Amino acid sequence: MRISRFFAGGLVSAAVVATLSGCVGAPPLTIFGGLSERCFETTTTDEGFFALVGVTVANESARPVILREVSVLESVNATVGEVSIVPMPSVYTIFGDAPGGRLSPEQRALYGDREPVDGAVIEAGGTVEVLVELRANDYTEYAGLRGLRLKYDDGWFSATSAAEAVVGFVPPWAQCGSRAS
Repeated sequence: MRISRFFAGGLVSAAVVATLSGCVGAPPLTIFGGLSERCFETTTTDEGFFALVGVTVANESARPVILREVSVLESVNATVGEVSIVPMPSVYTIFGDAPGGRLSPEQRALYGDREPVDGAVIEAGGTVEVLVELRANDYTEYAGLRGLRLKYDDGWFSATSAAEAVVGFVPPWAQCGSRAS
């Protein structure tokens, strides 16, 4: 693992980088995304207490890969809704998080171009964001995800990889790192 910093929409975010490896022959993928306990505040909307969470996946190999499945390893007080892929014009144009599903103009453009996970191609040297919709089961407590598993192939070899990713949200009256009462 290595820690890097990158510029994202005017904010500098820390990101832990986990290199994923699968079967011999299948190129490794790298998952970014502020994996060091990324937490933010959100409010209840007409659709409930939820957020859209983006986690960056980069193919730093010389071959394209085809995503087959992305799953959350563990949800904490949350139900996983739609999981999709959004394109990234550059590593500096990330989707990030959308508390309550409220999209910024930049996010709206990326969200409009989202596609299903199965069959999505990450070109050699390319980057996408896995977009996970999380809905809190109990709106008074922290809700989030812990870990992602990606299944992918390069047309010849299949691989299943996992990375620890901790991303969640709290109601406005709570603080990240604490439990609401």
